[in-house]
Amino acid sequence: MYSIHRTYFLIEKRLEHKLHESKGISFSQFLILLALHCNERTSQSAIADFLHITEATVSRHIAQLEKAKYLTHKEDPINRRKHILTMTALGTRAFTNAHTIIERELKDVFEVIPVADRSLITKAFDGVIAKLHDRS
Repeated sequence: MYSIHRTYFLIEKRLEHKLHESKGISFSQFLILLALHCNERTSQSAIADFLHITEATVSRHIAQLEKAKYLTHKEDPINRRKHILTMTALGTRAFTNAHTIIERELKDVFEVIPVADRSLITKAFDGVIAKLHDRS
């Protein structure tokens, strides 16, 4: 089971390195933009739930992304304590560039696994994820 953790760690490290080389966003920032890509106008708390991380972590990344003009936030008219986040055109370009790099790297990493085995692994992990969600 340790191999699952080690694989994730090494992949994340490789992706972080490749994204850094491209002088784009970090992998963590990519994940925030991914959450916005999947939920175009959403809140910080929704992103934290989506990524299963703390709101404090999300807040730190949002501040960096906002400073870089990759996203904007507006006060929610229904709940003034809540802010709605939106990806900017610049953020969309950064996300798209990072996504291309990540897809290329993951293809390279996983090409050592035959396609049929990848399908079995995906199905197995989907089952594990479903079981873990049932226990939440």
